[in-house]
Amino acid sequence: MKKKQSNHNLYIAICAVIFVVVFCLFAYIWWSSLSQNSPGENTTANYRTLWSIDNSGKLNFTARGPIKADSDVMIQTGTNYTLENISYSSFGSEVYAFLRIPTNVTKPPVVIIDPALTMTKEMDAPTAEALCDMGYATLTLDQRGYGQTGGGIISNNYSAGFNEFINNGTPVQYEQIYDILRGLDYVKTRSDLDGNDTAVMGESVGSVWAIDAAGIEPQFKGVITISGFDIPFSGSDNPQENQFIYSLMPSKYLSSLPPRKLSMFQFNNDPIVPLNMSEQLYNEALQPKALYVYNGSIHGMWNDAFEQNMTIELKDILGR
Repeated sequence: MKKKQSNHNLYIAICAVIFVVVFCLFAYIWWSSLSQNSPGENTTANYRTLWSIDNSGKLNFTARGPIKADSDVMIQTGTNYTLENISYSSFGSEVYAFLRIPTNVTKPPVVIIDPALTMTKEMDAPTAEALCDMGYATLTLDQRGYGQTGGGIISNNYSAGFNEFINNGTPVQYEQIYDILRGLDYVKTRSDLDGNDTAVMGESVGSVWAIDAAGIEPQFKGVITISGFDIPFSGSDNPQENQFIYSLMPSKYLSSLPPRKLSMFQFNNDPIVPLNMSEQLYNEALQPKALYVYNGSIHGMWNDAFEQNMTIELKDILGR
């Protein structure tokens, strides 16, 4: 009887040891998977640690780390480019973009395009196709809240962004800027692209995030805007609101651009962004810079009137 009891106790002890070993092994694997993730892939609770505001009031991000992305080649006929639907992770969301690569150019330079509000990567095809005709690859993002990236808060909802800011969250505006930076990280992983020769283009509100991104990331060779403007904000009695809005204003980042160039394209009767708003931003920018004004009332999208000057500016910025 005592022998049976002894064997039973031994069996229980062995099971307990096995359980502890297995539990510790799984705990170690789980912990290791978290510690090896890039900063942009951490759990939601840690996303706040990815950004900060420096003493000058500018937005900064921690080291972004490796990027996880997927690519789906799409069948295209009658075009001079290949088309891929790209997705990559940014602040815990999947960001979707169209990558177009001109078929007649080896390892082309790249322009990352952040479209106007409500414009999807599909709707913004004219801009991307025009740049492909010039010999540039393009990565056109879906703005947060639209297209496949859809859902959630849109980037011009500053009230919602401020609410996240004061409650230790991440404003959608910061996510939008980060999306552009992660787009650059993705481009640099492609051996068929010249990721070291990349510019960023913003259309309408996309110009705000494009200038901010270039001010944060010196690897961008320059910035192009269509209907570009500064956020119209003259200050508040709330210091936190001031800190938040000023951290987004393109004018805050203009001093970080030189020797890289800011090239602006604008219609004189733009119904959304008056010419004087673009001129004000241009006047605050340092050299090198350029502003092209055209007759018409078109806002935030490609127009064939840009072609000649856009060709000149992209060659100046990207070198070819």
